[in-house]
Amino acid sequence: MNLWMRNRQKKCRVFFSEYGNFSIVLTFLIVIILAFFFITHLISPKNLEVSFLDIGQGDAILIETPEGHDVLIDGGPSDKVLEKLSKKMNYFDRHLDVVVSTHPDADHVTGLLPVLKKYEVSTIIMSPSISETGIFDLVQNSINGEGASVHVGKKGDVVNFGDGVMMYILYPKNGNRNTHTDTNSSSVSVLLMYGNQSILLTGDLPSEYEGFLLQEILPKGVTIYKAGHHGSKYSSGNQLLSYIRPEYAVISAGRNNKYGHPNSESLERLTQYSKHVISTMESGTISFLLDGATVSVDTDH
Repeated sequence: MNLWMRNRQKKCRVFFSEYGNFSIVLTFLIVIILAFFFITHLISPKNLEVSFLDIGQGDAILIETPEGHDVLIDGGPSDKVLEKLSKKMNYFDRHLDVVVSTHPDADHVTGLLPVLKKYEVSTIIMSPSISETGIFDLVQNSINGEGASVHVGKKGDVVNFGDGVMMYILYPKNGNRNTHTDTNSSSVSVLLMYGNQSILLTGDLPSEYEGFLLQEILPKGVTIYKAGHHGSKYSSGNQLLSYIRPEYAVISAGRNNKYGHPNSESLERLTQYSKHVISTMESGTISFLLDGATVSVDTDH
């Protein structure tokens, strides 16, 4: 036994004499590399990314906060949203922190069916509007089976993501569930704030209701505004646009759509009050990076 121990000790001394310095150097290098990535993470810019997904005639907006919270506002008219999400989110990420269904029209909620099937969702914010359609029933059943926390959005609701991004619900005025012949008039409208920058998303809200958005919290000059109702003649009215005067106005619409969106009158107003007007039909998916002070834009084409 003593001879065996002496042989083991001798082998250990030989190992450390031959490899000890290498092990120390390797450990030192690993520590340096880890420290580099940690420091880089601390000093790298914290960006909010807002992507208007090119899903055809409809709305689907992905928001990724600086600390990695994922928010999807509407799902578009088909399962095409899954393809677009896969290009923006990590392949192994199957979680959405918040899904907002602005209103129950098919071009906004149909894509939520495959989204709710593929992704785990923590919180769902819905419009108070109830639609008597088959697609609404399917989406409602999927929501009921998701196991998420479900809220009816109303003015005054706030989501604090804890990383500098705040989401305020400006409209509708109350969260009472009811049936509307015009679902657009109950569109959940949200304002995102990050530093000195802001994003206004109004679903398909008609211009006659846009006055309700003109609250103290809404800046007189927003960074990004999604044109209401895909650039419809009956949204993005003078009252709202002259107040918010967006740096970027984004039109989410499909090429050669049957509704003629964007309407020429709406486009004229958007051009008059906005510095830049950009559309998914011409540019594909449109992604904005915001650091709280500056903004950059990237498009598919």
